[in-house]
Amino acid sequence: MKIYLLSDEKFENVENIILNKIKYFDYKLNDDFDILITTSKNALKKFENFKDENIFSKTLYVLSEKSANYAKNLGFKDIKFPNKSYAKDLFLEFKDEFKNKKCVYLRAKIISSNLDKYLLDYGVSLKQIISYENIAIKPNITNITHPCIIIFTSSSSVDNFLKYFQIKKEDVLITIGKQSSKKLLNHKNLIISKKQDLKACVDLAIKIRESF
Repeated sequence: MKIYLLSDEKFENVENIILNKIKYFDYKLNDDFDILITTSKNALKKFENFKDENIFSKTLYVLSEKSANYAKNLGFKDIKFPNKSYAKDLFLEFKDEFKNKKCVYLRAKIISSNLDKYLLDYGVSLKQIISYENIAIKPNITNITHPCIIIFTSSSSVDNFLKYFQIKKEDVLITIGKQSSKKLLNHKNLIISKKQDLKACVDLAIKIRESF
């Protein structure tokens, strides 16, 4: 049984299906804020060649420990993330820290969470910067074999996948989070990963494959 991962991240004995590419936008970021927020590692790519120590000294809020480690390697020093890797949990856990602070939210052009709404409704002083967008492309393969295990990494990956491929009833679907699963709820073999991490999804897929 093949495992298909809808991402370009490589894992042994897993086949990648590439359905999108990232387009990054140029933007200016001055240091007139207190808190930097992002829910995607893609939004942090800009800082790989960044030199402004004033920005790196700001408190950064991300969704996961993996993103926090990546941000630490970039140069950020004060990094926080919630116990659960969901945007709503990020808001609920730290909303009082956001209150009365100037916050910058680095985000994709299209987002599946309502983090911006949560923050604005709570009265947070929020500036939103669109740092990148996901652009759908034709997949790198034309056929998949069934039954199989498919790992969906975002809501957009579900939409893009269904443009080109069918899901059979015997396939097993793994989603990285609750948001990704919403468009797949009519499928009986749907599993939401307990940990919002690609490696955790792949490890789960391997265990499922071994049980067949």
